[in-house]
Amino acid sequence: MSSFIRSRIFILFIFLAAAACPVTQQGNAQDAQGFQGPHGGQTRQGPWNETPKGDFWVEPLKQEPAGTRYKLFATPSRGPGTQASYLIYFPPGYEQAGTRRYPVLYWLHEGNGNQLNGAPMVERIDKEIRAGKIPAFIVVLVQGLPSVRYINSKDGKRPVEDVIVKDLIPHVDATYRTVASREGRAIEGMSMGGYGALRLGFKYPELFGTVSALAPSVTEMKDEPPVVTEPYGNDQAYYDAVDPRTLVKQNAAAIGGRTKIRLLVGGEDGLARPLKSYSDLLDSLKIDHQFVIAPGAHHMWGEIFDRLPFDGLAFWKTAFARAQ
Repeated sequence: MSSFIRSRIFILFIFLAAAACPVTQQGNAQDAQGFQGPHGGQTRQGPWNETPKGDFWVEPLKQEPAGTRYKLFATPSRGPGTQASYLIYFPPGYEQAGTRRYPVLYWLHEGNGNQLNGAPMVERIDKEIRAGKIPAFIVVLVQGLPSVRYINSKDGKRPVEDVIVKDLIPHVDATYRTVASREGRAIEGMSMGGYGALRLGFKYPELFGTVSALAPSVTEMKDEPPVVTEPYGNDQAYYDAVDPRTLVKQNAAAIGGRTKIRLLVGGEDGLARPLKSYSDLLDSLKIDHQFVIAPGAHHMWGEIFDRLPFDGLAFWKTAFARAQ
């Protein structure tokens, strides 16, 4: 057999082997672009894709992307001597501003994620602050557990809600120059984080003057996989008790007319329909809010913002207008 024929056979063999392994090729592309979110679409993007999986209160990769700083704080809600981590972004001029105080945005990551997932959003915010398009504010990237949905798990072992509300927020207000009022405090999140933003923002209207939910997973328990329902103890009654629908009904009087609210989702996201239903619920309660479907966007916050018919970050100009 000639060398020419052997070379052609070898090339054909390589081609057939590659065609037979589409999963491997897809996996490589996925590693480069982001992990698949629980409802489809890539959600985790950046060099931290290989973050170890698990319930890490203290993020093991001590990276400080996008001008953030890695910090620890005490978590007495979990027990004596325990800690958790977070990333914090300070706007330009914070160090030189003397006694000036700044509003704070608490950013909640999506499912199967960590505090690093908010870094690309911080990059966008920083650019608009530097361009003078939005006011200067602090951003805290919360380290939530990957599948607990910002609730206190029913078994009491993963008190994510208490760690944020009772430990993290008081720590941030005591440590940094914040506007420590509801008008100066906002909460936002993506997917699981959007769900968390709705439920924490509406459970504690005295704490948050602004609630922003990006493709929040406001779904029924029967439609969720076991990894999602496990923190609720697979208990429908507990699921309903901590659900954003229940909480907004309970606190409608304290929310309506006082809280700035927005709901954003992609038109190609399976969560668009349940979020429309949630928007209808707010309408029925006479709670003013913004609800926008980004045409053609999937379950990716970057794609949602890119396909909005307006600048999605301009929201913060009015959201923090009352911060004193």
